[in-house]
Amino acid sequence: MLLRVWLAALCFSALSTIALADDWAAVKLRGQVFQLVDNEWQPLKRGDVVPDDRVLRTLRNGRVELHRDGEVISLGPHTQVQIVDRTGRRFTTVKQHFGVVAVEAEVQNVEHFAVQTPFVAAVVKGTRFTVRSGEDWSRVEVQRGRVAVESEMTHATTMVSAGQSAAATTTTELTVTGRGELPPVIGANGKIIPKEHGHHNKAGDAAKAADKLAKTAEKAAEKDTKAAEKAANESPKPKDNAAKGSGKKGDK
Repeated sequence: MLLRVWLAALCFSALSTIALADDWAAVKLRGQVFQLVDNEWQPLKRGDVVPDDRVLRTLRNGRVELHRDGEVISLGPHTQVQIVDRTGRRFTTVKQHFGVVAVEAEVQNVEHFAVQTPFVAAVVKGTRFTVRSGEDWSRVEVQRGRVAVESEMTHATTMVSAGQSAAATTTTELTVTGRGELPPVIGANGKIIPKEHGHHNKAGDAAKAADKLAKTAEKAAEKDTKAAEKAANESPKPKDNAAKGSGKKGDK
C-alpha cells in the first residue's frame, strides 16, 4: 500500500438506529452502488448496513454516504473501497482501490481510523479531508484540521493543513501544494527533503497538477468499473431470480 490515512476518535454519539455500534450504514445513496457478496456484485440500498470486510463500488452515476456515530465516509463516482474493522478495539481501515473518498471525523484523542491507497498514508485527529487515488498516484486534500501524510514508497512524511494537499506517485517523491506556508517533507532518514523536490508553491503548477490528476483518475476508474457496470446491466430480473432479488433497483 502507498497511501494511508488515520483518524483519531474516542467518544461517539448515536446517529442511526438501524446499525449496531460498530456498523457503517448507507444513509444517503444515489445512482448505481454495489457490494461484493459471495463473489457477485449486488445492489447496495439506502439503509443497508455494511458488514466487516465488504467491498463497495460506485459506478459513473453512483454516490453513497456511510455514517457511524457522528462520522461520515463518502464515496464519489468510479470508486472502490473495502472497509475492515479490527477486532478487540475500534479501528476501521478503508482500503481505497481507486476513486474518491471523503472523510469527516470528530476531534478526539485516539487514532481509530485509517484510509489506505497504493501510494500514501495520512493520520488525522479531527478533520475533514478527501483522498483521490488513480492507477499510479494518490492525493490527500485537507478541508479542515491537519493530516499527517506518509508515502508508502519512500516513507517520507509531512503534516498538511487546511487548504493544502499532499500527493505521491510511483515515480515521484511526496509533494505538497496549497496556500500558506507549506510544511517540510521529511525523508525516511529524518532529514528535510529540499523544497525543489518536495514542494510546488506556484498556484498555476498546483492547478495544472490537480487537473491532470482528476483526468487520470477518471480514465483509470472508468476502465476498472466496466466489469461491474456490465454485470449490473445483465443482472436477471426478479421473475427469473426472485429468491436472490438481484434485479431489484436500489433506493433513489
